[in-house]
Amino acid sequence: MNILILGATGRTGRHLVSETLKLGFEVHVLVRDKSKLPVYPPSVSVFEGTPAVKDDLAKAMQGCDAILSSLNISRTSDFPWAKLRTPKDFLSASMKNIIATAGEINIKRIVITTAWA
Repeated sequence: MNILILGATGRTGRHLVSETLKLGFEVHVLVRDKSKLPVYPPSVSVFEGTPAVKDDLAKAMQGCDAILSSLNISRTSDFPWAKLRTPKDFLSASMKNIIATAGEINIKRIVITTAWA
């Protein structure tokens, strides 16, 4: 099974990549900055871009059977009211693209983890 992991450079996303690899799956990751990733084995395909851009997402989804998302907004610090690095609509724009593109590519499994209630 091939799995696309979104949010792979974050706290939860790094765990998702690690655990998915332990289970023997092929992993795709879509990240804004490849330099933030640790060195992964060849079974990890790294795509640079953002899920807010449908074409970036579609490239990373190719050949995948499922999507695991731990996307979150990014702030300039851990202070909860710090200035946003990501656009205000990042999560909603990304989810809109994830659902639409998954439907076009026929991916029927999407798992979302979030701290937002």
